[in-house]
Amino acid sequence: AQEEDLESIVTTESQTQSELIRALQEELADKERELALQRRAFEQVLQSRSWRLTCRLRWVAKQLRTIKDAVSGLLGKSQPVDSGAMIEATPISPAAAMPVSDPKKLFTSLSRTSFESFLVSEAVLELPSSPDPEVSIILVLFNRSELTFACLRSIAETYSEKIEVIIVDNASSDETRLLLDRLRGARIIRNRENRNFLLAVNQAAEHARGQYLLLLNNDAQLLPGSLRAALATLRGRPDIGAVGGKIILLDGTLQEAGSIVWRDGSCLGYGRGDTPFAPSYMFRRDVDYCSGAFLLTPRSLWEQLGGFDESFTPAYYEETDYCMRLWQRGYRVVYEPGAAVLHYEFASSQSVTGATGLQSAHQLVFAARHRSALDKREPPGIGRAIHARMRHNGRRVLFLHDQPPHPWLGSGYPRAHAMLRAFLKHGCFVTLYPLFLFDEEWSKVYSDIPRDVEVMIGVGPDKLKPFLRNRGGYYDFIIVSRPHNMERFQPILAAHPEWFDKTRVVYDAEALFAHRQAGCRKVSGNPMSPRELEGALRAEIRLAAGADCVVAVSEQDGAAFKRHGIKNVCIIGHSVAPAPTSSAFEERTGFLFVGAVHEEESPNADSLVWFLTEVFPRIQEKLGAAAPLTIAGVNRSQKIRELAGPSVRITGPLADLTSLYAGARVFIAPTRYAAGIPHKVHEAAARGLPVVATPLLAEQLEWTDRELAIGDTAGDFAARCVEVYSDPVKWARLRDAALHRITIECSQDTFERRVYDILAKENADDQSSAARFANAGMDG
Repeated sequence: AQEEDLESIVTTESQTQSELIRALQEELADKERELALQRRAFEQVLQSRSWRLTCRLRWVAKQLRTIKDAVSGLLGKSQPVDSGAMIEATPISPAAAMPVSDPKKLFTSLSRTSFESFLVSEAVLELPSSPDPEVSIILVLFNRSELTFACLRSIAETYSEKIEVIIVDNASSDETRLLLDRLRGARIIRNRENRNFLLAVNQAAEHARGQYLLLLNNDAQLLPGSLRAALATLRGRPDIGAVGGKIILLDGTLQEAGSIVWRDGSCLGYGRGDTPFAPSYMFRRDVDYCSGAFLLTPRSLWEQLGGFDESFTPAYYEETDYCMRLWQRGYRVVYEPGAAVLHYEFASSQSVTGATGLQSAHQLVFAARHRSALDKREPPGIGRAIHARMRHNGRRVLFLHDQPPHPWLGSGYPRAHAMLRAFLKHGCFVTLYPLFLFDEEWSKVYSDIPRDVEVMIGVGPDKLKPFLRNRGGYYDFIIVSRPHNMERFQPILAAHPEWFDKTRVVYDAEALFAHRQAGCRKVSGNPMSPRELEGALRAEIRLAAGADCVVAVSEQDGAAFKRHGIKNVCIIGHSVAPAPTSSAFEERTGFLFVGAVHEEESPNADSLVWFLTEVFPRIQEKLGAAAPLTIAGVNRSQKIRELAGPSVRITGPLADLTSLYAGARVFIAPTRYAAGIPHKVHEAAARGLPVVATPLLAEQLEWTDRELAIGDTAGDFAARCVEVYSDPVKWARLRDAALHRITIECSQDTFERRVYDILAKENADDQSSAARFANAGMDG
């Protein structure tokens, strides 16, 4: 768009203005690249007090704003670049990776300015020093005092654990001595000669008192929360031998997100050159090894293995060898994405050529020493990185759903969440691919999704085809949830069967939504004819014709699939653990509804509008204002908010509903049309709250008036609500009977066993999924 605007200006404006525009545009591009560099590299570090005082970055931003304002007036506003849709670890181009300013020179200049300001002041740098440290942080120094100062300051500003810092100075000849003289809290070992990195680390470890050792390069800066995240992964896990983190280079790209060891002993930092926050680098996984720039390991294991092998003196391959030896002893090496450092790289090397020369020499030593283990690794090649990026011998599952299944979303997401956890419990690796394109902060994504799950946020439906192409043959199972997602997946499967030769496709229909559509039409006064309903059912069931397995949420829906010729049908209902609240009948007041209202035209919206207009006034006539209604869950209905009077409280979504279930006396489920099984009723019953429901829900659940109070018309529903609300004996009877059904029908063991049956079930024939779709007429 800018080029078109520029072309228009060039043709209509004078030569002088054209030259001015080009000059401003070039200067803007230079400044934008420089500012982008700073924003990426210092995104978290700049939150500290000392970095906020660095004036040079503000100067750059000020110059950029001045130039950008001038150019915007001539060219119009530029559009932001969407970098959130990266699907694989493909290195970015050199032109994009290297801005005009050399990031190392700029970083060195900034660090030097900050360090010199510290030296001319009277300040001292205080480091934490616990008498009983949990972690001993080991730093080895050889010159580069300005980088050491930045590293030490990051420790002082980001720690929240009991730590000690052990520093070995390898006879530095720069201002390192002045820095160490102004340091408080560290244990300092001064060598008279340069013992190099490996020997100095072993030397420092002998003085450590912490339960864990953190190896940290002096040219790296801890980012906030990193040590806490690594410790959380390692604590209480005796099977983990080391935890590493995300290493971010000064240009804002990845150095590594865990590392790969190839069959020939060469190595690859997974994701090098890519954006650090792409989905592929945001989940926890077992890896071959992690960089010694940030490596946390139990001190007891370090001592058992004898620390770093001195065969790799002075440096390079020592951490690779250490991690390989951990694996050989049965310990895992884990990449923790919540731990991250900003890394200069090669700061203490005399030259990059010398460093790479050492790496090549030590590769030969490493390969000879671990030949039998390396024979089991992948052959080198960037195309094999997706297979080699993690150590996992179980099944790999791709889960296609609308969005991350947070339980608080309701509307089938609690069940999807339980399925996801069941896959993990059965040893699967899971990639969750949300087909709704939306933004969600990573902290929210993983607030209730296990960190071991890869979540492809920001990729969306348009990138599904290249994603499946790039990962062809990678997944053992693809779980496609809901009809609209199967409609998007089917054409890809039919057009490219070679991508899915060894992959089983499972269609998780959840429910037959044609029944919901028919119910909606009936409520609105325009009922479907039997012929229309049958046609809608056939069209929906046709989506399942070629799947290896079809999953339904209820026996009724399962039977409907089978009546239409679908043979391989599994039933997976809900996983709800009984957790009744203990409040007595007399201690409770009011009615409760919990459910998501994502749009005005939805079953929950209809049910609440009906209840508020037709039912609740009748209840209030009998019980008065002493029986209020609380509505909890996502609520995007303006109509419901308008109908809610003084006796109605709308809470929105809540992370913990315990107090609501403990305080309410009766749960209402006034659903007039829906598909599947009502999770809201199962959950309320599990929390010990009697439920008043419509006949539709009783039929879906196959429950009777023994477990539910059932009301059809508005008058009947109101009468049942008043009865249960006023009668402690009936209240207790319904509560106990419903809890009994929950125990039988919704047990976690039963749910997980049925999920496992999907993984274990053999194909009914030898055809691939793509071939079955084609034979069923699905290829067009």
